[in-house]
Amino acid sequence: MGGKRWSDAEEAVLAAIAKEGKPLIGQMHRLPGRTWDAAKNHGAIIGLSFSLAESWTDAEREILRGIYRGNVSIKVGVAKLLPHRTYTQAKGEAQRIGLSGTGTRRGRTGYSWVEKAMETVLADGQKFTVKQLAARTGAAVDTVQNMVQTQRGKKFRVAGWTRATLTGDWAAMWELGSGPDAPRPPRKTPTECCRDYRQKKRLRAGGLNPFASLAMQVAA
Repeated sequence: MGGKRWSDAEEAVLAAIAKEGKPLIGQMHRLPGRTWDAAKNHGAIIGLSFSLAESWTDAEREILRGIYRGNVSIKVGVAKLLPHRTYTQAKGEAQRIGLSGTGTRRGRTGYSWVEKAMETVLADGQKFTVKQLAARTGAAVDTVQNMVQTQRGKKFRVAGWTRATLTGDWAAMWELGSGPDAPRPPRKTPTECCRDYRQKKRLRAGGLNPFASLAMQVAA
């Protein structure tokens, strides 16, 4: 309802809330159909100021509990789900109601959850590239890349190599395990690059069987 014009009656309610010195967040039931952000902003436009001593509602505390139980970082969760609260306010309220993890928490922006998610995805001998691991875990490609490099030879190793496309470069296939990586295949020679480029052009033009191309690649 951000585009709906504020009525005189609504502005009178805003003025009454400001005069009473009550926290705006706890009085939004008096402005049905309006959001806290919209009410705060319109109040500022018409010259009103509201009490900053905003007590937490039961609904807000339940949202806060959900943030602390979830996988997103506390800062991100507060910004998305409690935009009228600051991170400091949320942290303080969390401490008051006894929520765990009120100290350092990295959530989905850190590395700890990524490592566990990758271990789950790679269980039972599965092998995936960094991009595939990112897609399956929900982590950023750069985060997964940093993790496999940090734990390379200790928790993750290169089990083999693959090409995403006929003319693409080799990509590592990662698996759980320690030890040395599988040797990287040699790069294509200029002759092979030209051959594959011509095959790719014929494939785009519809003049090449893609299964035959794969068979030639395997045989090469």
